[in-house]
Amino acid sequence: MEHMSQPTRTIIRPHPRDNQLSPIPVDFDPDTLGWILDEGGRGNLTLQNELFNTMEDTWERLRSNLNKLKKAVCKLPFNLQPWTEKGREPSASALEKAVFVEHVLHNQKAATWEGQHNFHATIYELLDAVARGISVLEIDWTVENGKYIPAGTRRVPWTCLGFERSPNLSLSKGTNPNALRLFPDRDPNTPKRFERYPHKFLVGVYRAKSGHIAETAQLRSLAHLWLGRMLGWEWMAQKAELFGIPLRWATYDPSAPQTQIDQISDMLRNMGTAAWGAFPAGTELQILNGNTPGVAGASEPTERLMYLADRACDLLLLGQTLTSEEGNRSGSYALGNVHREVELDLYENYAAYVIDVINNQFIPAIVELNWGNAEELPLLEVELNRPEKDKQIVERDKTLFVDMGLPVSKQWLYDRHKVPAPGPDEDLFNPGTQVSRPASGGGTSSVSSAQAHLHECVHAASESTESLNQRKSDATKALAKLLKDTNLETHDLVWTSGDCPVCSPLNGTTYPDGWTTPPPLHHNCDCEIITRPKRSEK
Repeated sequence: MEHMSQPTRTIIRPHPRDNQLSPIPVDFDPDTLGWILDEGGRGNLTLQNELFNTMEDTWERLRSNLNKLKKAVCKLPFNLQPWTEKGREPSASALEKAVFVEHVLHNQKAATWEGQHNFHATIYELLDAVARGISVLEIDWTVENGKYIPAGTRRVPWTCLGFERSPNLSLSKGTNPNALRLFPDRDPNTPKRFERYPHKFLVGVYRAKSGHIAETAQLRSLAHLWLGRMLGWEWMAQKAELFGIPLRWATYDPSAPQTQIDQISDMLRNMGTAAWGAFPAGTELQILNGNTPGVAGASEPTERLMYLADRACDLLLLGQTLTSEEGNRSGSYALGNVHREVELDLYENYAAYVIDVINNQFIPAIVELNWGNAEELPLLEVELNRPEKDKQIVERDKTLFVDMGLPVSKQWLYDRHKVPAPGPDEDLFNPGTQVSRPASGGGTSSVSSAQAHLHECVHAASESTESLNQRKSDATKALAKLLKDTNLETHDLVWTSGDCPVCSPLNGTTYPDGWTTPPPLHHNCDCEIITRPKRSEK
């Protein structure tokens, strides 16, 4: 049994059985396809993936879509963040682990000619589970300066993967037919748990449906369409052979002897490989165009089968059909944005699957081998550029927190919009104009007028300008009514609640000596005008 002290030992070694010819017959039919899918659903991953290999090799749209989504996810910016409690700074040990893990992941020198994969190629291989449901890689470790370093990863062949089988209907104790197992010796009777080889394998399972792991592969739902597409190609080739070449038509005299008819027939037959012919006198020869109505076109059943297969492949893997439908005609810009956003949603799901494998299997293995514990594990994050979605989030937040005035934590907004909170001594960007204000130690410091207003009164973070203007209009009307109903000889109109630098000088003053314009004077101004009897002079 392998121990944690032996991570550099290779578990899966090359075997001749991995390169055996496919057992799938060349003469493929629906019954054969059904048999293979049934076997795959029962756990025969080798046979099922022979089918998937054939599909990917013979279907250019499938290969193109898989390559497109894999490369799109691999190009995303993967950033490693040190572990920290929310709202706190990471510890020195957490930073040390994050720096080390990031270095070894992004500086791998994999021997690609030996079948090893570096970090980005590892992501590419893990994404194979999006189509096939499962992707398992073995980690090759090396020791440098006393540290365990992942030199690269290698794909585990399908002959080494499967499920536990029971010789009878009853399951023995500890047997789990639903759990993926490893077969290092290619012997179906000796399954091994992955836990037996700690830190050695990355096991990716992408679930596209509920149920047994063997049934989660998305290519299973495309298999029947692939078969129809292949049969369509075969039928179209036969029709092209029959009707695609020019039709040779010869008219002879009904009274011609049989020997002359045979000569004409032989000559017409030979014209299929020669561009000349010799016919008896009186023979009328015609060359008819083979592209006759009803033989080819968009409504041709063979072409329809191939179109439906390609369309389903686009919908399943990319979530959109713009390149196969609207893109070939006149897709609008708005339609293109919708299709693109749906495609990006799927890319986010694919990236989330990869991050789950890296964060829960690869990074813990690196940290445990080198620190002896799984504490303060750094986290891999990915950021997908979504301008349309980001714009919608900004507009929603403006409506909720600016226009409607809902209270919200600044830290929540920083986290939501993925903007780092500024430190106390950082130079802050502000789009307002620059003004000078006294500094605490003498002299002046340059701050924007908007920033100065933020310090001098309540800022417009939770009241819109439209709301402020409406309150000013209402206050002017209320003041006019108050003046009409109040005897200024016996009562004063007094400014109250002025608790900010803008309104504080007006606090306690009366109309019209102290003020003439009623509150509010600024966003969120809560000052009021009250009526108070005049104080009698002693």
